Amino acid sequence: MTTNDNILPEPFNEDAPEKLDKLQQTIAYKFADIRLLIQALTHKSFAHENDQENNERLEFLGDAILQFVMSDHLMNNYPDLPEGMLSKFRAVLVSEKGLSKLAQKINLGHYLFIGKGEEITGGRAKSSILSDALEALFSAVYLDSKKDNGVEIVARMIKTLFAEEIEKAEETFATVDYKTDFQEYVQKNKLGTLVYKVIEERGPDHDKEFVTALMVGDQIFGVGTGKSKKMSEQHAAIDAFKKLRNRNGS
Repeated sequence: MTTNDNILPEPFNEDAPEKLDKLQQTIAYKFADIRLLIQALTHKSFAHENDQENNERLEFLGDAILQFVMSDHLMNNYPDLPEGMLSKFRAVLVSEKGLSKLAQKINLGHYLFIGKGEEITGGRAKSSILSDALEALFSAVYLDSKKDNGVEIVARMIKTLFAEEIEKAEETFATVDYKTDFQEYVQKNKLGTLVYKVIEERGPDHDKEFVTALMVGDQIFGVGTGKSKKMSEQHAAIDAFKKLRNRNGS
C-alpha cells in the first residue's frame, strides 16, 4: 500500500488505504493530495455521522467541469450541429442515469464512505449517490492536477471513460431530431418517398467516413458526411434544412 494511513481519520475502516490505492489504479491517476480523493468519496451520510467533509462542494465543481469538457468535445467533433442539438447530445451523456452507469463500470460504489443508514438501504448502488460521487471524483482530479496541467488530465480521463457512451449516444442521437423533422416535412408536403443513399465511402476501414445523400424521388435535398452511416444521414438532413431555409429566404 502506498497511501499514508495516518491521513485517514479514525472513523474510516482499516481497509480504506487499500481501497484508495485500488481506485487510483483503476482510474490511472495517482493523487498528490489524497485528502481530495477521500473527500470526493465521502457521502454526506458518513460525513454527518463522523464530522467529516462531504463531497457536495466537489460535486458542484465536477458538474461544471464535466459540462465544459463534454461541450468542448462535441463542439470540436460535431461542427455542423447547431446549439440546440449539441445541448440535447450533451444531455444524453451527462444525465444521472448515464453517470451512474459509468460509476458502476469502475465499481465506484465499492469505494464510497457512506453512513450506516445508507449502507443498510443499498446506498452504494443508488443512482443519485453514484452520479454525484463520479462528478466529485472528476473535481478532485482536476484540483489535484490543475497547477501543472490545467484541465488536461481530467479531460483525458473523462473522454476515456465516456468513449463508448459517446459512440452509443451518437448512434441513438443520429436517428432523431433533424431526420425525424425532415421526414415529417416531406410527408406534410406530400413530396414523395424519402431515402438516404450512401454515395461515397472515404478512408481506410478503421477510419472510414461516409457521404450520404438525402433524396426525395430523384432529387437530392441534402448531402452529409460522418464517421457512421447514421451520423452522415443526420448531417444530410441538416444540410437539407439549411438549403430549404436559404431557398425560402429565412
